[in-house]
Amino acid sequence: MKTLVRLLCILVGAIALSLVFYKLIGPVGHWYELNFARNDGDLGQAYMVALAVQLLALIVGGWLGDWAFRKWRQRQPDRP
Repeated sequence: MKTLVRLLCILVGAIALSLVFYKLIGPVGHWYELNFARNDGDLGQAYMVALAVQLLALIVGGWLGDWAFRKWRQRQPDRP
């Protein structure tokens, strides 16, 4: 049961942080496209950067979910 809850915390953390960054990357990408992109190569590079940021957000979110689970388990009294 503990493993299932830990996995759930990791997944929720990863998805939550990824969604936050997804909502931030969209407007920033649109702004970059309108103001700075000169050709399709610039847009391709911006897309790759956005994918890298999403991947990092998934990893960091999973780590934060695991960290939250460990803190929660430390506060729980041990049950036989």
